Amino acid sequence: MTRINLLPWREARRAQRQRELIGMLVAAALVGIGIAFGVYTEIAHRIQYQQERNNYLRDEIAQLKKAAEEMQELQKVKSRLVDRLNVVQKLQTVRPGMVRMLDELARLVPQDIYITSFKAATNQVTLSGVARSDNIISEFMRDLKNSPSHLFGEPALQVIETRSVNNVQARVFDLTVPLTLGGGAGGQAKAGG
Repeated sequence: MTRINLLPWREARRAQRQRELIGMLVAAALVGIGIAFGVYTEIAHRIQYQQERNNYLRDEIAQLKKAAEEMQELQKVKSRLVDRLNVVQKLQTVRPGMVRMLDELARLVPQDIYITSFKAATNQVTLSGVARSDNIISEFMRDLKNSPSHLFGEPALQVIETRSVNNVQARVFDLTVPLTLGGGAGGQAKAGG
């Protein structure tokens, strides 16, 4: 009987299997490294993309904040302009009333009354003057109250005194008359004549 030595063949087969196993391990390691590199690259790309989006959003937010600040500044300017416009409109509504009041007052003053001064306040006129008698002052007060334009309210006599004016006995008076101009009158004025 012949003897066959199977050891070299088994050794060769074992070495072949080890090489195949090492090749598969190296291939698996390379595939694993490739997958890990691909995952790392994808995550890095997503992080970079998200950072770019965040930077874009920060820039847009900064622009919106700047626009909001400009809008607030414009609102302040608008408020100031509206306030000025309201004052001008109020003055425009009062001005004709004051002119009508002065015109009406000039028509209602009798010949025997001399107005020395008047003050126009928010809603009243204070008249100071000299008259020959109390009856003329009373008639003047009735004429103011019953004026056709209804600009004057009920007059109130504040002071009445008898004085000598140019060596003539006269009645010096102060009279307060409420105004109904619709917007009020501002300022003060003095008149003589």
